[in-house]
Amino acid sequence: MAVHNPIVHGAVRSQLAIRRGLWGRRDWPFLLLVVVLGAPILVAESLHAVAAAAAPSTEGLGTGDGEQTGTKVVITELKRGGTTLTLKFTIYNDSATDLNVGGRFNAPDYKDNGGRSFSGVHLIDGVAKKKYFVVADSDGNCLCSEHVDDVKAKTQVSLWAKFPAPPDSVQKITVQIPRFIPVDDVPIR
Repeated sequence: MAVHNPIVHGAVRSQLAIRRGLWGRRDWPFLLLVVVLGAPILVAESLHAVAAAAAPSTEGLGTGDGEQTGTKVVITELKRGGTTLTLKFTIYNDSATDLNVGGRFNAPDYKDNGGRSFSGVHLIDGVAKKKYFVVADSDGNCLCSEHVDDVKAKTQVSLWAKFPAPPDSVQKITVQIPRFIPVDDVPIR
């Protein structure tokens, strides 16, 4: 059984009447109804589609919630390049307070550089039971984001770290960022 929608059916009827030149004086209130009621629906649907397309993706290759309520990490890229693997990730701070970085994400085996690096990030190959640490240069500096300021409330920051590449047979790996839930099965591209 077909449902009669007066707006849709009337709009079709009105369009046909206009094309055929059959529009009469008694039909003008209906055209006003179609314009007044139909336009907001079309505008609302269009605005929703534009907003959805413009919204940044917070899915990435995987996500993990932070210890601080309202914080989240999104893995944006894990890419193999020669003998290294480059990890790119974004920390979102949707909380009402700043996320303190000082001394909370660095590892002790690297040059201190003020304690504001992400040298404490590591990768875990659960199958081979192997842990991969951030690569360091000859001076002991991590090849990762350094001198990172606190992440202000309601902001985000994009970060990176380089690791030795696992064997080519490893296609997925766990990303562990201190103070965030581990992100499992992140695909290596």
